Amino acid sequence: MRTDTKHVALIFGGRSPEHEVSIVTAHQVCVALADNHTVIPIYVTKDGVWLTGDRLRELAAFTDGDLPTAAEFDTVTVEFSGGGAFVVQPKRTSWFRAPQKTALPVDVVFPAIHGTHGEDGTLQGVLELMNLPYVGSGVVGSAVGMDKIMMKAILNENQLPIVPYLWWTQHQTGMVEKVEATLGYPVFVKPAVSGSSIGVGLAKNAEELSAAVEVALQYCRRVLVEQAVQTPREINCAVMGAREVTASVCEQPMTDAAFLTFDDKYIHETPAEAGQSAPAAMAGAERKIPAPISEELTLHIQELATRTFQVLDCTGVARIDFLMDADENVYVNEINTIPGSFSFYLWEHDSVEFPQLVSQLIELAFAVHAEKNSLTYSYNTNLLSHAGASFAKLKKGEKFGGTS
Repeated sequence: MRTDTKHVALIFGGRSPEHEVSIVTAHQVCVALADNHTVIPIYVTKDGVWLTGDRLRELAAFTDGDLPTAAEFDTVTVEFSGGGAFVVQPKRTSWFRAPQKTALPVDVVFPAIHGTHGEDGTLQGVLELMNLPYVGSGVVGSAVGMDKIMMKAILNENQLPIVPYLWWTQHQTGMVEKVEATLGYPVFVKPAVSGSSIGVGLAKNAEELSAAVEVALQYCRRVLVEQAVQTPREINCAVMGAREVTASVCEQPMTDAAFLTFDDKYIHETPAEAGQSAPAAMAGAERKIPAPISEELTLHIQELATRTFQVLDCTGVARIDFLMDADENVYVNEINTIPGSFSFYLWEHDSVEFPQLVSQLIELAFAVHAEKNSLTYSYNTNLLSHAGASFAKLKKGEKFGGTS
C-alpha cells in the first residue's frame, strides 16, 4: 500500500441528471480520504463550470441553500502544460490586471461524476490527454458501459446473456409495430445513455410505449426497448481490479415495484435503518446481503460479472446489475462504472471498509497509469526527411510522390 500523502483531485457534480447523487458520493470519498491524502475538491456545476475551494469539501456547502456558483469559488481551467495540469483562475482584482494563474498540485484524479460528462468516457479522455493517473475505467470501458445499446451489442457478441431488445433514434419511425411484432408487451423503455433509472418506463401497450419513449427522448436521442423479464429478481455484484479482478458478494435489492425508481434507490430510508456505516451515506432501497440464492448461483453470477467487467475493458470498480427470472435464468442488465457510493456496502461484507476501498482504487489508478506509460506510442522515422525532399521537388515543378 502507498503510505505517502497524495494530492487527489476529486471531480464531482457535472452536467448530468445524477448531479445530486454525485455530490453525496464525492462527500463520502472526501471524508474517507481525509486522513491519508490531500483532497482537492473540483465541483462541476450544472452549467459545466469547474470550481474549487476548501469549503467544497463540506456537504453543508450544497445543503444549506443554493448550489455553489462561480461568484463564491475559484474557477478551474484545464491547461496542457508539463504533462497536463489543472489551473486555478482566481477572481480578477482589477480590470487593468489579468488574473494570476495558479496550478493545482494534482497527483491523481478521482472522478465521482455519475452519468453523462463524467462516467461516459468524456472526462476520461481529457485526463488521458493530460497523462494524469485517474481512478476507474478508461475511455472505452466508460463509454461503452454508459451506452446501453453499445454495451448490449458487445455483450451479445461475447455470448453473455442479455434480454431481447430493440433500439431507435429520435428520427426513426415504425417503433410500435416492430416492438409488437418481435418483443411483445410488457417492455422497458430506457434512454440509451442515462443512469439511476432516470427516464426509464414500463410499457404494457402501444399507448404506454409511445409515452415512455417520449420521456426517454428527453434524456437521450437514442432509445432502448427491452423485453421485460417475467417475475424478475434483481441481483447485483461488484467487481474490482485491473489485470486481476475480484468479485464482491451478491446483493438483492428488495422492492414490490416493477423496477427501482430514482426515489427507491436514494430516498427510501435512512442509512441507520439500512444498517449502513459509510459516512453521510445516501439513503436507499432495502438490500439483502448476501442475496438469498444458492452458492452455485452466486458463483455463476460472480463469473458473469467478472466476464462482463473484462469484456468491456473496465478497471477500478464497477457494479454489474442482473435480472433473474422464476427459472433462475440470469441476464446481464447493465454495468455502472462509477456506481453510487462505489458500492461500498458490497465490499464491507468482505471486511473492506470505505477508506480502504478508495485507497485501493487510487493504488489501481497508479498501476494502470504506469502500465499505459510503458507502451510505445511513437517512434522515430525518416518520414519527414522524405516529405521535405518531396516538397522541395514540388516547388521546382517536379512530380510529387506523396504518402500512402
